[in-house]
Amino acid sequence: MFEGGDRLDFAEVKNTDHAGKVKYRYQYMDAGQNMIFRYDNAPHHRQIATFPHHKHDRDVIRDSCEPSLEDVLLEIAEYRKRR
Repeated sequence: MFEGGDRLDFAEVKNTDHAGKVKYRYQYMDAGQNMIFRYDNAPHHRQIATFPHHKHDRDVIRDSCEPSLEDVLLEIAEYRKRR
């Protein structure tokens, strides 16, 4: 949890035989539990060029590469600076 009540919920599933993550979800929410953004690789947006990797930017679905936890934390830090 961050100052002000924002929070990051995340899960990573890895396999030692696979270089990347098998499955991931990083969801950043405000104090009211409203999603600010989420990265995941759930296979439900086949129209995205980076399928299955994508970003939910509030209500917009965007192309995205597979982020690291560090990438997500840096994005949160930048977001919090702008607020």
